[in-house]
Amino acid sequence: MISDGARLPASAPCKGPAVEVQMSRIEPSDRARSEADEKAFFARYYAEQRYHPVGWRLRMQRDLRVLREAAGARGLGNVLSIGCGDGAFELLMAEHAASVLAVDLSPEAIAVAQRARDASGASGAANLEFRCVSFRDLPRHQNFDTIVCLAFLHHVPAAELPGFLLACHDQLAPAGLFFSQDPNVNGVLRAIGRLVLGRGYDKYHSPDERELDPSELASQLRDAGLRDVALRHVDLTLIPACYVIRRGPGLPLRLLASLDRAWCATPLAPWSSGFAAWGRRAG
Repeated sequence: MISDGARLPASAPCKGPAVEVQMSRIEPSDRARSEADEKAFFARYYAEQRYHPVGWRLRMQRDLRVLREAAGARGLGNVLSIGCGDGAFELLMAEHAASVLAVDLSPEAIAVAQRARDASGASGAANLEFRCVSFRDLPRHQNFDTIVCLAFLHHVPAAELPGFLLACHDQLAPAGLFFSQDPNVNGVLRAIGRLVLGRGYDKYHSPDERELDPSELASQLRDAGLRDVALRHVDLTLIPACYVIRRGPGLPLRLLASLDRAWCATPLAPWSSGFAAWGRRAG
């Protein structure tokens, strides 16, 4: 388990006695294999910078806009970000939050994130803490106004996902927001990518990740006790292009971001490459 250590300010505790939700357990050997695979994949991922930096930032800015729209007038408050990766999103988000606690399994990711925070000089950086810890070992005694899982739920084994969502619900403050963004199992470009790249498609993905079904995830969020569950398709080409076009000018990525906005505003949106989902704990 992670040590409590220095703590960012916690939001108001939930009314009534705290209830700790236990996630479905997996065999220790399965956990060890899964976490070792994830660590190895992301060690290579960050060492090689497997994405276009301009496209990556465009993606982060877009996802922050969607998150802030989902939060509405309540704002973000004290945030827990699970699966923070290189921390680029958290650096942007910290400027709009009271505090951000960001966690990730990958030591390489946390090292990159801490260097970026220390070098940024961003006004929100003082409110931002990074910790290297598995989602399975998160302390459950803090409550947060917002829990963010950006491109993370599809890394959680299917058998553990319902329990994980229940645990997130339990860790939200009253009326707190849960927000996620993940790849869409119905994505048309994903199907094309598999056909064109064959086994080469897998080099862009860690061994245990999978695309998610938006309607199925919405049902799981409701089953976890979240209310006002909503879905929004957000991506068609930008995220895939970040990995395919890893170098060069940023203009093509900007054009693709504009194309995505247009696509996701049409009836073709359900065949997007990525979608956001969110819901709130009862107030």
